[in-house]
Amino acid sequence: MTMSDIFGSYRPLSASTAVSLPTDGVLVVGFTGSPASQRALDTVCATAGPGLRIALVCAIDPIRPPAPATFLHDALKSEAYLLSDRAVIDELLRRGMESVRGTCRARVTGVALEGDPVRVLAGAVARFDAAEVVVGMSGTRPTGQVRHIARALPDDVPLLVTNGERHVRLRRRTRDHVPVRPFVPGHLGRAAGV
Repeated sequence: MTMSDIFGSYRPLSASTAVSLPTDGVLVVGFTGSPASQRALDTVCATAGPGLRIALVCAIDPIRPPAPATFLHDALKSEAYLLSDRAVIDELLRRGMESVRGTCRARVTGVALEGDPVRVLAGAVARFDAAEVVVGMSGTRPTGQVRHIARALPDDVPLLVTNGERHVRLRRRTRDHVPVRPFVPGHLGRAAGV
C-alpha cells in the first residue's frame, strides 16, 4: 500500500500541448485576474464551442465592512465606491467576462463566492452542474492546491490545469473498496507448565 493509496491522489490523464474541451454544457473556470488564470481563460476561449457556457468563479475572503471615510473618499466624491472590496471584485469579474465576450461566442457568467478555492470550485461544480473545471498554473506542473481541488471534485468531473502552452487533465483517482483484514496472530502454542 502506497501513501497515495492511503491519502488519495490524482491521476494525470494526459499532458499535452493540444486541448479539447466539452462543446456544450457548463465549464467552470477558476479566475483570480492573475496572469495564470487569464491564460487559462484564453485557452478556454480559443477552444470553446458555441453551445458552451463559461462560469467564471472567483474565491474571495469575506468582504469587510466599509472603511470610514478618508481624504480619498472626499477627493473621489461620487466615485468613492471604487475604494470598496466589492467594487474591486466586480471590476475583476467584469474584465474577465469582457475578455470572454471579445474572443469567443460562449455565454459567460461571473460569480464571486466566499471561501477557500477548493471548496468554492467544488461547490460551483454542483451549483452550475459543470462538465469540467479549468484552472491556470504558473509553472509546468500542478501545485498542491490544484491537487486538492482535483480530490474535492466529483469523480466524473475532470480538472484541466493549463499554463497556456501545456495542459494537464487531472481526474480524481477512484479505487475499489478493499476490505481491511484484521490482524490475526498465528498459533502461539501452549505455555509451558499449563
